[in-house]
Amino acid sequence: MRKTRFFYVHHFLLAILLGCMVLINSAMETRREQKEEYLKLAKQETETKGTEIRKAEETGIQEAEKREIQETDAEKTAGQEEGEPADSGEEEDGAAGKEADGEKKEEPMIRVLLMDTGYTSYFHPSVSLVYDGQEMTYGPDCMETGAEPVKITPKKGGVQVVSIQRQSGNPVYEGSLEISRRKEGFLLVNELPLETYLEAVVPSEMPSGYEKEALKAQAVCARTYAWKQMQEEKLKEYGADVDDSVNYQVYQNIEPQETTTRAVEETKGKILCQNGKPVEAYYFSTSAGVTSTNVIWGADEPASYLKSVPCSFDAQEPWSWWQVEIPWENLEQRAADRLGKEGELFSVDVTRKEESGAVTGLKVAAEAGSFLLEEEYAIREFLSPRGCVITEKDGTAAEGGTLLPSSYFEMETVPGTSVILTGGGYGHGVGMSQNGANQMAAQGYTCEEILDYFFNNVEIRTIPLAG
Repeated sequence: MRKTRFFYVHHFLLAILLGCMVLINSAMETRREQKEEYLKLAKQETETKGTEIRKAEETGIQEAEKREIQETDAEKTAGQEEGEPADSGEEEDGAAGKEADGEKKEEPMIRVLLMDTGYTSYFHPSVSLVYDGQEMTYGPDCMETGAEPVKITPKKGGVQVVSIQRQSGNPVYEGSLEISRRKEGFLLVNELPLETYLEAVVPSEMPSGYEKEALKAQAVCARTYAWKQMQEEKLKEYGADVDDSVNYQVYQNIEPQETTTRAVEETKGKILCQNGKPVEAYYFSTSAGVTSTNVIWGADEPASYLKSVPCSFDAQEPWSWWQVEIPWENLEQRAADRLGKEGELFSVDVTRKEESGAVTGLKVAAEAGSFLLEEEYAIREFLSPRGCVITEKDGTAAEGGTLLPSSYFEMETVPGTSVILTGGGYGHGVGMSQNGANQMAAQGYTCEEILDYFFNNVEIRTIPLAG
């Protein structure tokens, strides 16, 4: 009986134990499934967040790039509004566009043929200069005719040529010097930037003490004249654009001055044009009360940019009136030289005057023949007062030169004795009167107004720079 009871108790406990084990296993399985579900959900959530993060990063980068592009476009637009060159294909006086591409603009270079002392010849017997404190001489012994030219490189402060004498002494030249030999002698060419050249032209052509606006007008005229000559290449056979004498423009006769250099700087690149092309910007010292045109040089009609205008601004200048007496024998000898035969001089008569009053016809009759002079320069040369005394308006006595002061004159002849010339003005009388311009500037006229008064239908433009 006891054994039976024990048996049932034992089986009952085993059943309870087995039931507990089943419950524990079931709980563990449920826990495992829940954990797997949790991990699955966590993984999905992580992947979703990662995708969102990547999308956010990509969106942020795109937004940053977009902002950068917008800022760049805004800077370009602002630059164009402030005057920076845009890619529009337009040009301003030949200078726009290239600098925007980073190309450097170069100032035009001019080549000046330097004449000997006294401006008598292009050829020098020898050339002596000072370079780095040492004097060097180039003569027949060290250079053969037709040999390769010797080039003296630019030197800070310039190179002094001691074999040439000018008003300021031995001139000092900026830029390079080129020495070549021909059978007639040595040629000396100075190459330098156009604006630097003008700094030594303006004070040589107009007193540096003149009014600022007059000096600026002179700088514009000088630049225009030089630029025009550079295009025409009249001295190409000598390897130059201009010479340094009154044949073109006087250069380096007087050293650069502060006032004239400032006038060059303030008008940098400015020239006189008509229909976009540079004009012949002629100028002269003093008028005889009116200016002339190129008709006095034989033109059938005035150039479109020239005009004859009244000019009373320089009426009080000493050269506005003058008088000189030339011995008859002087003219007789000149007539013989021209005709190639000695003989008595019979008469000298004015046959024609231009509308402005300039003499454009002079007939000379002599025993050996006769001839007619019809150009202003030829007339002034034949009536040269060399060796005579000229009396100016203020009573000043001036020594006569190779040319008569101007072609504006009245003539009184005493055959066999002399010719008395009473005239006015100094120079050819075409274009701008320098003394007139100075008086205009003193009265408040600007550079532009001065140029507009003396020239016809012109505009101021800027010369193109080389890229």
